[in-house]
Amino acid sequence: MDNELLQAVKDLEHARAELSGQAVGQYKGSLGFKEGLKRMGRVTYEYGYRVALARFRARYLDADIEEDPFTIYPEDDSVPMERQQDFDNSVPPEP
Repeated sequence: MDNELLQAVKDLEHARAELSGQAVGQYKGSLGFKEGLKRMGRVTYEYGYRVALARFRARYLDADIEEDPFTIYPEDDSVPMERQQDFDNSVPPEP
């Protein structure tokens, strides 16, 4: 009786570990996880760039640094805009 109970507990623990491993594998294979990794890499790159730029500016005070006009800043996220905007100088509709 004790051996059967002990074996059943071991089997249950093994099944839990196996299911947990399968769940992690499925999650890591999901599109959401992969997109999250891309986003994290992009954030890390942008943060590293900003840190390097700030250190460069602090070290070389007289240096003139040309800003990238396509840089996206966090304060720009609060500006409402259409996802699709025509390039004909028309005013976008009010939300």
